[in-house]
This record gives sequence, C-alpha cells and structure tokens, in this order.
Amino acid sequence: MQRLFFCEKGESKMKKTSKNLTVKMMGALGCGLIVGLLVIFLRETLLKGNQADLWNTINNLLFADISAEGNEKAIGIFYIIGQLFVRALQVVIIPMVFTSIVLAMIHISDTKKLGRISGKTIGYFMLTTICAIVIAALAGL
Repeated sequence: MQRLFFCEKGESKMKKTSKNLTVKMMGALGCGLIVGLLVIFLRETLLKGNQADLWNTINNLLFADISAEGNEKAIGIFYIIGQLFVRALQVVIIPMVFTSIVLAMIHISDTKKLGRISGKTIGYFMLTTICAIVIAALAGL
C-alpha cells in the first residue's frame, strides 16, 4: 500500500514538472514572438524615418547572413547562433534516430513482424519525402 502511494506521489510530481516545462516553453514562445514583432516595428520605424543606415548597421550586426554575397563585413550574431544550433541538432538527432531504429529492430525476434514494421517504416519515409518535395516545389513557384 505504501509503495502504491509512492508511485502516485511520483506521478503527480512528474505531471507538475511537465506542466512547469510547458509553461516555460509557452512563455519563451511568447517572448520570442514579442521580440520578433518589436524588431519588425523597429525596422519599419527606422526605414520610414530616413534612418536606413542605422537599420543596416543593426541588421549587419545581428541578423545578416554572413555567407551571402555582399555581406563580407557583416557579423550576424543571431545568424551564427542559429546555424550552430541547427548543425548541432543535425549532429545529434540523425545518429540518435538511426540508433533507435537499429536497436528496436534488433529486439524484434519475429521476422514476419520485422518485415511488416520495416515496410511501414520505408513507406512512411517515402510518403514524407514526397510530401516534402511537393511542398518545396509549391513554395518555389
């Protein structure tokens, strides 16, 4: 009876932690949205007020794509941070997904079940690839 109580207590703590994380993520999303809107407002205000040079300086310092032609003198702090984040995700997630799939397949002893799961996996992969190609083609028009 005491063990059951311990599990219930642990579960409620986990739910509380999960809700706390959700609140933090929604707060961060809201803050990002507000900051983005403020930057757009700042850009529009500076460009309408004939202060394009100031906006170009801010843009080159924070947002510029440093790999683009003509931005040799730009710093692009947020661009660099964003690129590092995306590359780090690619380095971590791709091997993690591959390892998870391989380990899951190793633990399946029934070959018929393994074949069915493999077929579904390849089918879903092809379906999502086709969807990505169609979306990219439509966006490119």
